[in-house]
Amino acid sequence: MEFDFVKMHGTGNDFIVVDNRTRFFPASDQSFIHHLCQSHTGIGADGLLLLEHSSKADFRMRYFNSDGNESEMCVNGSRCICHFSFFLKVIDQKHSFEAGDGLHSGYILDNHHVRVQVNVHKKGDLRTFPVDFELPNSISFVDFVNTGVPHLVLQCEQIEQIPVEDLGRKLRFHPYYAPQGANVNFVHFDRSEAALVVRTYERGVEAETLSCGSGVTASVLAISNKYKNPQHAYPVITRGGRLIVQKEKEMIFLEGPVKFIFKGKYIEEDIS
Repeated sequence: MEFDFVKMHGTGNDFIVVDNRTRFFPASDQSFIHHLCQSHTGIGADGLLLLEHSSKADFRMRYFNSDGNESEMCVNGSRCICHFSFFLKVIDQKHSFEAGDGLHSGYILDNHHVRVQVNVHKKGDLRTFPVDFELPNSISFVDFVNTGVPHLVLQCEQIEQIPVEDLGRKLRFHPYYAPQGANVNFVHFDRSEAALVVRTYERGVEAETLSCGSGVTASVLAISNKYKNPQHAYPVITRGGRLIVQKEKEMIFLEGPVKFIFKGKYIEEDIS
């Protein structure tokens, strides 16, 4: 099997992006997608994005985590695939797209910045924090928010010292959040930068990623609600770069840079 792809990233959250409008890609082959996302034996990425036709919007985005499982939404991934679609002249600067969690609007702001609407799902999930899990004294529970996918938000001090992968993995697989599991975000307000600092353990990747768009958005919503902060634009610092979460009436948007890394051709070769 051979196919063309591009590699992209949005603030360090990296993706394999494939134009699948002819529906050639074996999207049901979980092991194949997992193989593609492996860094040493495949292309390497946090996840895979498929561009497809939609009867409801300008295009459809399908997102697969690096473990091969399809997920409802990836906000940084959506920013990347919007840029990719604009490059292919599939969309205009202002457009709409369909994802697993519903319809979204998107905006190409310039050659490297994309703004997408984030759906916040407020009904149907009343989970908070497991009563049998003891957090360190420096970390406290803020909220459980679904921004397309479920996110646990924890506030902390000395965020660079937090064992994100250890704590994140334990909470992600805690029975309380079964069967889907949860993404786990650690948040700290940096007064010198006047910005939130966010680190995220992502389910499906099963590791800390350099950035998580839905996690950043969930973190801003949780913290702004806790402190009843009425501002409209919230700067956020991730390990992969800076993002802005914006509130406009009842709508939420995430804005930030995206970048093409390289394009290539995948060639499946039997070496057995």
